[in-house]
Amino acid sequence: MRKKRNQAIAVLAVAAAIIMAACSNKAKSGGVETEIVEAADSTEAVVEVNDTTPMPMFLMGDDNECQQMVYWTGIEEPVKDEYNDEWFDEIHAAWALQETFRRNRTEYTNLIVGDRMVKMKYVDEVTEDPDGNTPSIGELHGRKEIPSLCSRFTAVNISDKKASGEGVVLVTDAYLQSRKWLTVTEHSYYGDKVKKLPADVVKLLEERYGMKASRSVLAATIGENYSWGVVQFKGEYKNAPKDKYNQDRKSVLALDVLTDGTAVYAVEEYGYYESESDFGWNVDDDGQFIPSVIAAAFEGPEGLELCYTQFAPESAEVGMFLLRDGKMEKQEYTTYHSLVDEQIPIWKKDLALMDSLYHADEMSEKDVELTKWAHCYFDWNNEWIWLRDKDDKYGAFFIRKDGKIRLMAIENPTLRPSCCEKDGISYLKLAGPAGGPSWQQEIHAFKDGKRIEVFNCLEIYGEIDECSLNGKPMTREDGQVYLRKVPEGKEITAYFTDIKQE
Repeated sequence: MRKKRNQAIAVLAVAAAIIMAACSNKAKSGGVETEIVEAADSTEAVVEVNDTTPMPMFLMGDDNECQQMVYWTGIEEPVKDEYNDEWFDEIHAAWALQETFRRNRTEYTNLIVGDRMVKMKYVDEVTEDPDGNTPSIGELHGRKEIPSLCSRFTAVNISDKKASGEGVVLVTDAYLQSRKWLTVTEHSYYGDKVKKLPADVVKLLEERYGMKASRSVLAATIGENYSWGVVQFKGEYKNAPKDKYNQDRKSVLALDVLTDGTAVYAVEEYGYYESESDFGWNVDDDGQFIPSVIAAAFEGPEGLELCYTQFAPESAEVGMFLLRDGKMEKQEYTTYHSLVDEQIPIWKKDLALMDSLYHADEMSEKDVELTKWAHCYFDWNNEWIWLRDKDDKYGAFFIRKDGKIRLMAIENPTLRPSCCEKDGISYLKLAGPAGGPSWQQEIHAFKDGKRIEVFNCLEIYGEIDECSLNGKPMTREDGQVYLRKVPEGKEITAYFTDIKQE
């Protein structure tokens, strides 16, 4: 998650806009009079916005069928109570900003994809997951099977569907008609091809803050006049506002920087500072502030308007930078939590289907209750689901593929499961005593996501008595050859979830 100070929620048109610019001074640089507009505490300034044109919003989610404007708060207006009194203004402001987009969602019909516009249409609003519960809020899922509370959009023309997946900024016709769309040329901010901001801009900022810059990056060129990037300073920034929740916290400083060659605009970004070797703004950023990506830029009736995204390993921030009355304001819409390595969801209807498949099989125990489930990945090309009873004596293995669930194997107190792999083939083995000196085995072999064979055998005193492959009898000699090629089974790793607790 972002390690960031002073993250206020701003609301355009319906609430307060975040302003992160205050005083200014002028300095001479290379014969050009350059104005530096530096950042102030965003929590102290409020502006009235007269332009009621719906501002850009962001499509940050994708469920294969549609792109999503993922909500960051619930859809019901919050009510102040004894539990949220301290935070209510921030909570309500977040809801109010989101509500402006929800209220106008059908008007958002233009998606910016590079240097072209793709026509979009509103599809629906997702308010329930398949179990009837509220979907996740404010999270970007690595698994497209996991629903989010959101509005969904899709390309009007099927031919534009693939291209639309590359865009994130969605605007209304009214917004386009009242703005001039500017080109944005991105520059690399990693590796050997990193460009720096003009030296005179960096020098001016160093003089203003009384600090030495450790790094500057020219991240983008906007239109014909603007340069966008960051300046990062070395050492502790002692003039940072105190964190009201951690008064002893020390800060490091970076600046979002915009210049048109005559004026320099800056927004302060505070990170944590522990020592010269331990500081940063985001998890795993290695002490480098990540420049915001300018996803779209417009010249509006009140000034420049920049749509930005900022991605970190576990978060994604979206919002606007606005030039207003000679100052640069930052309006953060929200910071989403980005999730990776998520488990594929298993819904109640899936569990009910698997339970019915188990109890319908002739090898099952009709009075057994399957009480827990887990994913297991001994065959990495398939989605395996393992259901078991509370005592781990009875269970069943299923595969879900192309949306369909199939019962693959059943375990019981005598047929115990294990797995192994050899030469690109994965094996699910079920084996155990069959009474007296007898031993039975059932071996399922999988390759490239498909079951290629099932081997069964009965051994007596360690010698094969009878065996078959895919239901067809085999000779004992061939059966022995088959057994020798299959490695010894290992315990299957799985972490179970109690069905009744879901």
